[in-house]
Amino acid sequence: MTGTAPAVPNHLTVAELFQQRVARSPEAIAVVHKGIRLTYGALDERSMRLAHRLRAHGVRRGELVAVLLDSSIDLIVAALAVVRSGAGYIPLSVRDPLPRIESILRDAGAGFVLTDDQVPDAGRARILRIGDEADNPRGTPGAASPPTPHDIAYVIFTSGSTGRPKGVVIEHAALATYLSRAIETYPGLAGRVLLHTSPSFDLAVTSMFGPLVTGGTIEITTLDTAAGGPGPSLLKGTPAHMTLLRTEFPHCSPTADLVVGGEALLASTVDAWRRDNPGVTVYNEYGPTEATVGCCLHRIPPDTVLEPGAVPIGRAFDGTELRTLDPELRPVTVGELYIAGAQLARGYLDMPGRTALAFVADPFGPSGSRMYRTGDRVRRRGDDLLEFVERIDDQVKINGIRVEPAEVADALARADQVAAVAVTARAQAGARRLVAYVVPAAGAALDTTALRGYLLERVPTHLVPASIVVVDTLPLNTNGKVDFPALPDPGDPYSESNADARTAPETVLCRLIADLVGVETVGIDDDFFALGGTSLDAARLVTRARRDGLALTLTDVLDKRTVRRLVEP
Repeated sequence: MTGTAPAVPNHLTVAELFQQRVARSPEAIAVVHKGIRLTYGALDERSMRLAHRLRAHGVRRGELVAVLLDSSIDLIVAALAVVRSGAGYIPLSVRDPLPRIESILRDAGAGFVLTDDQVPDAGRARILRIGDEADNPRGTPGAASPPTPHDIAYVIFTSGSTGRPKGVVIEHAALATYLSRAIETYPGLAGRVLLHTSPSFDLAVTSMFGPLVTGGTIEITTLDTAAGGPGPSLLKGTPAHMTLLRTEFPHCSPTADLVVGGEALLASTVDAWRRDNPGVTVYNEYGPTEATVGCCLHRIPPDTVLEPGAVPIGRAFDGTELRTLDPELRPVTVGELYIAGAQLARGYLDMPGRTALAFVADPFGPSGSRMYRTGDRVRRRGDDLLEFVERIDDQVKINGIRVEPAEVADALARADQVAAVAVTARAQAGARRLVAYVVPAAGAALDTTALRGYLLERVPTHLVPASIVVVDTLPLNTNGKVDFPALPDPGDPYSESNADARTAPETVLCRLIADLVGVETVGIDDDFFALGGTSLDAARLVTRARRDGLALTLTDVLDKRTVRRLVEP
């Protein structure tokens, strides 16, 4: 077990930490987006005005408010306003299919949705448009009831093994504890920080709140639209982003701190990026959403010579205990990783059974304390550094995003023409991708193109398999479970479009997409993500298309998705 210093009590919420920073430097620039610069004083005024409006509408301490906004200054204003009102916020992705957004809203029981667009079915939630300044109820709202350390700061929904996304409930005390560790560890937070990832993943928490409690500046951008010139002081991403920074967006590489997490980090990846960025400190940050962003760290200073293979995930943050235990909860050198300490989530929203399974009594801590079962098998080295070994369940990581194959299988199984389904991760075209094996219902003729379209309307793109393979039956092992090794090789993803390129721009895009996703040909109606493309591949497509004279943006690719729509005026 890792012995660490006792948790440092933190009685301040992120709202109070931000207020202290406003008092110190009200004229400093807090947020930049598309040329608009907002000072700390202006951000304070706008977020407080929106918090007042929320309370006037009846939002009270401890309630939940969904935030459905694209990455913009409004997103930062909304998140701050919600926590300052005493409520907790639920960040939702505007690019997720509407049925999934509606399902999460119903499951979460949020009282309000802050958005700039209408949500057709928000359940019991009331829609508030963030830009509607005229929407101020008459009368004076009740006295402010600021959040306490044990109130909800945010709820992030992750892929669920039951087929239903799980809402991870993070309290202010846990968030403040993580931020205090991040401030101590990442000096680049006090400079210019790029916020380039969706707020619906906790990867964004560091870049959203870290600068605001240190006096830094958040630059909201995508890598393809970030300004040239000196890079940011800090950037956070996944190991896959390191390759993207090196090959496509070198101007986005940070000058002080690069923080990566979400999947295994290879020494070769660090070494390749370091050749052009020798003076930057790289941090391998490990931590499930249930332990508030990151709770374990390996610092790689400049000039460090790394051993070949995977970089260790490191040692526990102060206030956190990392334990490698066997099934009987005895300490071992190689075992499942359990996390205890001040950064643990409250649990899963309205899922007491799932919470009890994942957050268990801590036999090594004081009475009433808990540990979180990560499902990760790790090895403790002689120097006390932890190394990731493997998952002990079916959960996989696709480009740093947590994916439960059961959620994908559940969505597919709801299609009328499907009798049975199994989903796993396989190596395809040089990358790790989801593959679904489906058994047709009696008398049904399965159309995999239609089935993929069915999925795209219900789950985020990262949950859509690169290949859907039709099989007569699912092989079972002696335990009666699906025998995944016995399933056929899916081969590489392939084009399902019969429409060939007609113009020079279409020809260029079809060729570029084929090269990126590893297929022989691409038709103009093939969905980029259905071919196995990822958001990182989309960024690569943008830069390569620009080199060939096609002015695309990352938003274009994420929203339009087919060559036909990308070239339409």
